Amino acid sequence: MKGHDAVARALVDQGVDTVFGVLGDGNLFIGENLTREHDVEFVSATHEANAVCMAEGWAKTTGRLGVATVTHGPGLTNTITALVEGVRNRTPMVLVAGDTPTNAKHHLQKIDQAALVAASGAGFEPVRNVTSIAADVATAVRRAHSERRPIVLNVPLEIEWEEVDYVPVPAVERPATALAPDPAGLDEAVGIIASASRPLILAGRGAARSGARESLIRLAEKLGAPVATTLLGSGFFRGDPCDLGIFGTLSHRIAGEAVASADCVITFGASLNVHTTDQGRMLAGKRVVQVDLDPTAIGQTVPINAAVLGDAAMTADTIVDMLDSVDHRPSGFRSDALAAQLSSFDLDDELVDLSRDDVIDPRTATRRLEEMLPADRTVVVDAGRFMLNALTFSVPEPSALVTSHGFAAIGLGMSMAIGAAVGRRDRPTVLGVGDGGFMMGGMTELYTAVHYGLDLIVVLYNDGSYGAEHIQLHRKDMDTSASLHEWPDFVEVAQTLGCAATKVNNVADLKKAADLIDNRVPGQPVLIELTLDPDMISSIASPH
Repeated sequence: MKGHDAVARALVDQGVDTVFGVLGDGNLFIGENLTREHDVEFVSATHEANAVCMAEGWAKTTGRLGVATVTHGPGLTNTITALVEGVRNRTPMVLVAGDTPTNAKHHLQKIDQAALVAASGAGFEPVRNVTSIAADVATAVRRAHSERRPIVLNVPLEIEWEEVDYVPVPAVERPATALAPDPAGLDEAVGIIASASRPLILAGRGAARSGARESLIRLAEKLGAPVATTLLGSGFFRGDPCDLGIFGTLSHRIAGEAVASADCVITFGASLNVHTTDQGRMLAGKRVVQVDLDPTAIGQTVPINAAVLGDAAMTADTIVDMLDSVDHRPSGFRSDALAAQLSSFDLDDELVDLSRDDVIDPRTATRRLEEMLPADRTVVVDAGRFMLNALTFSVPEPSALVTSHGFAAIGLGMSMAIGAAVGRRDRPTVLGVGDGGFMMGGMTELYTAVHYGLDLIVVLYNDGSYGAEHIQLHRKDMDTSASLHEWPDFVEVAQTLGCAATKVNNVADLKKAADLIDNRVPGQPVLIELTLDPDMISSIASPH
């Protein structure tokens, strides 16, 4: 077979059944073979960065390896922002990139692709020759899983047309993540935990990946500790009576009060970044125990008192056994009174609606849409000022929340949402996006969602500006005109592309949004445009 056929076959041998991409000279025949010979689902994007983001959204919702493909030169340079996003999010992905022929010194699209990829922080795995294709593909897959980042598989064009007697390489086994806790760190941690009078358990996406929910709840009951999650762990403790919800700058009032009164925070698989800890302020005066599988993550962002390298579930179970052996009694911090406070708390009681006849308060719109949208959903949130509202949409479990905030780039959310929707066709995908991000990377891919018949509901927060920049100018009493934009009519554009769409100018218009959601046609995406005031400054709070 030809080298390009061998690349396709090697990907399939590694379990690949879905690929996102933009075809060009360097990857055209790989993509053609994937669909013709192997019936791989190939999702065509309109831009290479979006193809990579689609693969990431798919990987996040499915828990599997994301795969994308692009051509050489500009095809690869176009992916750099998306690659950095994948690196920052530690998402295992393989990007199959064609490369110009090695001896084509003056090829118009020639560039040092290894150096380009290195700058992004992604890994680079060259296909060495036509006979090494299967092994090189397997190595790229192995590296993506073990290094938890995108790996660019670089395929020079001349190799694709050489003949090879293909010899398959066994599928790469995903590395085992279970790791028994180290005894020394565990002893120190248990000493701190046992002496706490108001302990609190904080779980991140790492704990969710390890399936540690029941073990952590058992530990919480043993300690008498309420539970909370990072943003990326949202929904992990859903249904627990003492679930505080998000720990961090998005905490609601009851959660904030509980966090403030805690004297010990035991974290599992949580990075403790500046947003989770509010620049460390939410951990001030507390003893911190950090449990993580990744030694480089421990103590990286805030000072900690004890570190345990180990699997979340195994570590929690071991701590419970150790506490049982000394007849440890739970504190009163996890109480019926706290559960009652959480149960009766209603964010709406604390919001003063600033809506007018011509604009809607984004908090009000988000809270009403929270009730209208199907409860079993995937939520994807683009970056921008609006996201503090969109991030308050609840999710049924952690993998149902996909964010594109690792590199603080706007415009990646639509493609992430398309990948997520392809990965989880069994439930609708809700995208929260601002008008700037929609114009930058969302509008063109909206047709992709139409083309593939995705159950996608786009909530477009339109304040007619680049909102984060606008509000800085506004607060400093400076000229805001450069931050304001006259966009096309998004509802008309969406309808022209084949979406169902409506505009919400005020609270009364929310009924149109409800009707659109309830009566959406299978296979037809929906767009709901919210008309906002760029000068409206409202406090943000999150429901538990």
